[in-house]
Amino acid sequence: MRALIIGVGQCGTKIADLFALVNFEALAVNTSKGDLEYLKHIPQDRRILVGESLTGGKGVNANPVLGREAVKRDLPLIMKKISSMVGYSDVDVFFLTFGFGGGTGAGGAPVLAEALKEEYPDSLVVAIGALPLKEEGIRPTINAAITIDKLSKVVDSIIAIDNNKLKESSEDISKAYEKINYTIVERIASLLALIDVPGEQTLDASDLKFVLNAFGSFATVGYAKADASKVKNLSRLILKSFENEGLYLEANIESALYGLVAIHGPPELLKAKDIFEALEYLTRKIKGKQIFRGFYPDPREKEIEVVTLLSGIYESKSIEDIVITAKKYAQSFMKAKEEAETKKKELLTGLPDFDDIYSGEADERLG
Repeated sequence: MRALIIGVGQCGTKIADLFALVNFEALAVNTSKGDLEYLKHIPQDRRILVGESLTGGKGVNANPVLGREAVKRDLPLIMKKISSMVGYSDVDVFFLTFGFGGGTGAGGAPVLAEALKEEYPDSLVVAIGALPLKEEGIRPTINAAITIDKLSKVVDSIIAIDNNKLKESSEDISKAYEKINYTIVERIASLLALIDVPGEQTLDASDLKFVLNAFGSFATVGYAKADASKVKNLSRLILKSFENEGLYLEANIESALYGLVAIHGPPELLKAKDIFEALEYLTRKIKGKQIFRGFYPDPREKEIEVVTLLSGIYESKSIEDIVITAKKYAQSFMKAKEEAETKKKELLTGLPDFDDIYSGEADERLG
């Protein structure tokens, strides 16, 4: 299965850079020259500075209008680079990585997603975005809500990662952000590594594409891993990947339409009873009642790894909180703006023009 990662903006290019570290094809697109230079693993010829005439290469300061315009202006350059990377082989999935609350990513990702859908209609376009922290303030929240709306009309799925999980970490802020980014890459990379690989029951590219082709709804990737010697109940480990500790999005998994489960570990521990007990429970639990599964016994493994994907999710507290907060603010802001305009009009109505006041004096001097 072939996937191409395109990072947009500061957050997105950092995530794409980690994908490049584990040998994924990756491209970085940003309005900040400094952020592009900071990357370590994406080759220089796959780093594209956009909107330099707008920003001077210094970013857009979380302004998605500028981010959108920057990507629009240099879209032909981006698409030409993508075409050179794609070549004559098909790409199954384009993953767009970005931050929902920023400027370049929030403004530019929908523009690029639309262009990819038009240029590569047989490929999936999946957004992988980091949701802003509640403490970051109203501007990132508004950016996130509007970007969610725009992307839901274009992409096949939106994999949202809730940065509020950072607050559960006791590490310093840099390491906490880094951990979130590593987690995103680990989960997607682990899932893709098991596609089209021989196993007892194999997940192929068409299975993953079917699950991700979910009408612009939300998806979440769950994960659980444990030392094989410590796993007493495989069924419990599988279910753990679907629970809050395994997911990076607060979502109602019962609202999901599709599911996918990949299990990798020592053959003697992949017991049919435990596996099917968990899968039957999950099939009953999700709304769509469809779960694709792959089992990969590997005698070399000393750990059991479970990667899960849920898509077609329409109920997520993480998303709902952002959208509701943004709506309330937008309504109060528009009301305040309207009141300000009315007060200005009331205050200034009735004032004469200069000509009315100084007409005689002006006539004498001008005459």
